[in-house]
Amino acid sequence: RLRLIEKKIPFIIPGKQMFMPQLLIDLKEFGVQHAPEKPEIMQPAAQLLLLYHLEVEPLEGINLKTIALKLGYDAATISRVMKYLLLSNLCELNGSKDKYLHFCFMKKELWIKAESLMLNPIKNTIYYTGILENNELRKTNINALSDYSDLNPTTIRYYAAKPGYIQWLTDEYPNKTGQLEGDIYIEEWKYNPQKLSKTDTVDKLSLYLCLKENKDERVQDALE
Repeated sequence: RLRLIEKKIPFIIPGKQMFMPQLLIDLKEFGVQHAPEKPEIMQPAAQLLLLYHLEVEPLEGINLKTIALKLGYDAATISRVMKYLLLSNLCELNGSKDKYLHFCFMKKELWIKAESLMLNPIKNTIYYTGILENNELRKTNINALSDYSDLNPTTIRYYAAKPGYIQWLTDEYPNKTGQLEGDIYIEEWKYNPQKLSKTDTVDKLSLYLCLKENKDERVQDALE
């Protein structure tokens, strides 16, 4: 093929190539390149990063290594997060050797763009009966919403916990845990709620994502 091209001899390879130098035609079939599809649902780690930026401290201009340390993720997880955020057109990466994060929108617009992609943080739930003292837990659900609004709290105590907590709790207290009833309702989240709140209550935006499908008008008013 190269010798034919060198001597400017026309040839056709069906489905592959057409070389017609007299007509200035040199067409090659390499296959159609499709742009990678954007995942529909946001990864928990990507959601944590965005909420951290919106609620805790800005991550604009911060390098990826520092972001990983702040969020408690390894480098591979942060790389997957960045791929998702780039495909979603929510941020950009600047820098050559050391990559820095740049968000494409200001905070309010970023939340509006990202909210429809975000997931309910709750992964698993369980009831617990007895006294449970743990500084890592965060008040959540209706009781947290009552802290942020005029809604009255419930008698059941709701707490949010980091991934893996329910397995630990059932192994440690098998006689105090169950799926049907108890004094305390534990929500195990898909990311660590401690990263977004330094108080005893979960952050507002995660709480909104937990309850936004609730049909109670009072809850919807409080969320608004």
